Parts: sequence; structure tokens; C-alpha cells
Amino acid sequence: MMQQRARHDGWTGRRPPTSAMAVARVDLPTEGEGNHPKQTRHDNGAPARARKLGARVFLPLFSLLLFTGLIYAVWEAVSRAGLVDAYILPSPALVAQEFWIELTDGTLPANAAVTLQEALSGFALAAVIAGAAGYVIAHVRPLEALAAPFIAASQAVPVVAVAPLLILLLGGGLWSKTVICAVVVVFPLLITVVTGLRGVERDYHDVARVFGASRLQTITLVELPLAAPTLLSGLKLGLTLSIIGAVVGEFVQADSGLGFLINSASGNFVAAPKYAALIALILLSITLFGCVTLLERIVLRWRDA
Repeated sequence: MMQQRARHDGWTGRRPPTSAMAVARVDLPTEGEGNHPKQTRHDNGAPARARKLGARVFLPLFSLLLFTGLIYAVWEAVSRAGLVDAYILPSPALVAQEFWIELTDGTLPANAAVTLQEALSGFALAAVIAGAAGYVIAHVRPLEALAAPFIAASQAVPVVAVAPLLILLLGGGLWSKTVICAVVVVFPLLITVVTGLRGVERDYHDVARVFGASRLQTITLVELPLAAPTLLSGLKLGLTLSIIGAVVGEFVQADSGLGFLINSASGNFVAAPKYAALIALILLSITLFGCVTLLERIVLRWRDA
């Protein structure tokens, strides 16, 4: 009878199928364990996350210190060997002394604040223009073909050639430097916005439409989070370019700013203040880049969750 039931169930009775074995198998406690259930070790991944965070933080810092040390070693060697005249390339010690003097007497902080204000205002103006135009171009594809020739023509003209004309039209104040920065930054930001928004898959828009999301909710809850990696990469590039635009405007006409310090030191044939202003400009750019990188870590934390 049992043999017939086994044949009716599809197996001979000698060996149950794999699924039945998996269900029937019971892990018996070994000696000393008693009747307590076996505990499974769960790895929460904390050491891996710590190593990943350390790589993100300390590796860029180490590379920056290593690169700075290499530049200093080459600079010191060239200065000591006398390969370049001192009025062209002063020693690192002389530049460090000049940097400390201008830092303590407020010259570098005051002029760096002017350059930073011009760069941030120009970046803000470019972000508004690129955000609005990029959103429309990303969703209305015929506009891309219409706007492409004008965008290409605007990028064919160097900003150095346009800056004197803009300062002549707008004056030598903050507004002209803001417009110059915006001209430098707007095209890369526009390309970034269009690329980021078009990278969002159509399925997410369909899901948002099914759930009755409004246009504003679709932008804030679907498009911006999914396009955030691309947009933040463009933010890094845009802030760096805005510093360049501010310095270009200060080269043409200004009475303050780091570009003004570099231009005036070059005109007076004094090398040490020029290099001190260049170092301050580099530190300002690195600071902005680091702030955006920190913002990127915070905003994109959901990807590592």
C-alpha cells in the first residue's frame, strides 16, 4: 500500500525529491547547544562602509598633499639652481612670506571675498537660465535643433574678446562681472541639465502619472533625485568655471579682487604678490570644489543605503 502511494506521488520511496528534502531537513543541535536554536551571523557591512568612506575622504586628501609636495620640490629645486630669474619665479619661501603678510593684513581675504561674490552671483544667474532652458529643451526635442546653432555660435566667441564689450556696455561694477561669469558657465550647465533630465527613464514618468503626481511633484520627486548625480557633476564644473569668469572680468577692469591683484602685480613687475594671489585663487577653487563634493555625498547618500 505504501509502495503504491509512493508510485502515485511520483517517486519510489527510497529518495524524496529535492524540495521535499529541503522541507523535511531539520538541523539538530550539537552537543552542548541544548535546544537553543542556531543563531545566524549577520554582517551589517559597517566595516565595508567605513573602508569606503575612508577611501573617499583620505585618498583625495593624500593625492592632493602628494601633488602639492611634488610641485614644491620641483619649484624649490628650480629656484635653488637658478634656472629661472627670481623676478619671474621667486623662491617658495619668499612667496609663503608674502602670502602670510597679505593674509594677516586682510588684503587676500578682502579681495578673495570680492572674487567669490562675483563668481557665485554669475553662477546663480547661469543656473537659473540653464535650468529653465535645459528643462524645456529636454522635454521639447524640436527646440534642441532650433537652439543648437545659436549655442554653438555663442561658444565660438572667446569670453576674453566679449568681456571688454560687456564691461563697456554694463560698466565696471558687479553686474558686468556677473554677466561675464554667466556667459562662461551657462553652456556647460545647460548641457548638464539636458543630459541629466533625459537620462531619467520614461517608466518613472509613467509611474508618477499613474499615481496622479503633478508637474511640480514629478520634478521634485522623480526627475531631480534621479538626475542628481549628473547635475552635481555639472555643479562642480560650473563653480570652477565661474571663478575663471570672475578673474577674466577683473583682468579687463576692476579695482579689487584676486584677478586685480594678479594684474597689478604683473604690471608692477613684482612676482611674489602675484604668486600669493594665484595660491589664494587655487585655494578658493579647491574650497568650492570640496563643498560641492560634500554636498554630493549628502544628497546621494540614498544610493548607498
